[in-house]
Amino acid sequence: MRPHAVAVLACVACGESLTLSPADTTVDGHVVGGTLECTRCRATYPVVRGVPRMIDASLSAAVGQTIDGFGYQWEKATALFDARFSHPQTFLDFIHPVGAEWFSQKTVLDGGCGSGRFTRAASGFGARLVVGVDLSDAVELAFERTRHLENVLIVQGDMLHLPLRRVFDYAFSIGVLHHTADPRAAFLEMSAKVVRGGGVSAWVYGAENNGWILRVINPMRQVTSRLPRPLLLVLAHLVAAPLTLVIKSVYGPVSRAPQLAWLRKRLFYYDYMVFLDQFGYREHAFIVFDHAVPAIAEYVPREVFAEWFRQAGLERTVITDRAGNSWRGFGLVPV
Repeated sequence: MRPHAVAVLACVACGESLTLSPADTTVDGHVVGGTLECTRCRATYPVVRGVPRMIDASLSAAVGQTIDGFGYQWEKATALFDARFSHPQTFLDFIHPVGAEWFSQKTVLDGGCGSGRFTRAASGFGARLVVGVDLSDAVELAFERTRHLENVLIVQGDMLHLPLRRVFDYAFSIGVLHHTADPRAAFLEMSAKVVRGGGVSAWVYGAENNGWILRVINPMRQVTSRLPRPLLLVLAHLVAAPLTLVIKSVYGPVSRAPQLAWLRKRLFYYDYMVFLDQFGYREHAFIVFDHAVPAIAEYVPREVFAEWFRQAGLERTVITDRAGNSWRGFGLVPV
């Protein structure tokens, strides 16, 4: 972390500001080892390998399995960081109707940053500072992937207890809230860190059109989330092979052929499968693993998702369907 970034951090225990005592710094200006201390309650948090570690060790078994699985996932999926899956246009699709120009000179929060793929995109859009927070060990990869960027801070922290001050102009969370122990509370916590006039975006799995996942895939997660990670990764690659074949030989051609438009409504999970057509086999394997590894995965009805925005007091909310199986939303904090 760069020393100036301590200004956005807050004590998890009492919410007060922190002071930084560096123990080890690098030539590129990062504090890679040191201690953060609360100015009020004197609670301390270590900086380890460039990342402030501000988490509560008392996590539930399901939460622990979920963050462990995603940490392993990002460690093994480093080749995908620069692929289409992490492309800035993919990021903008997740946060529609927000555009790249929205980020200019803003202080931005990436809630659940994983390997930092969208943290980096937000940085590239001209944000003043982007803070990526994640509970898993993927923060180490995120730090290494973004350490050359002057306007990025990576923090290991809990979405339910964000170690941050209310200083953000914009906050977003993509594909993370539905993997927390309490998605609504995590959304409200993230929204509470945004200043007046700022914006909040979120993307979550939808309950609508995902009945087959709730009936078939969700029960299977009780098994797949407990499998050894290397074995699950092999199984994901095995499933991805026929999946890719079907997508590339059926869904892709149908989506591009106007004369076959009549067939689109008859194909299973058409919108999402066409979305997957832009990716290749390796990305498909990653997506299969992503669905199989978490012990926690909640599918949120549209009305429940909309209620989160109302409870957060957000205005001018826009909620749209994405790929026929998920919801993305944006709202503004009242001035």
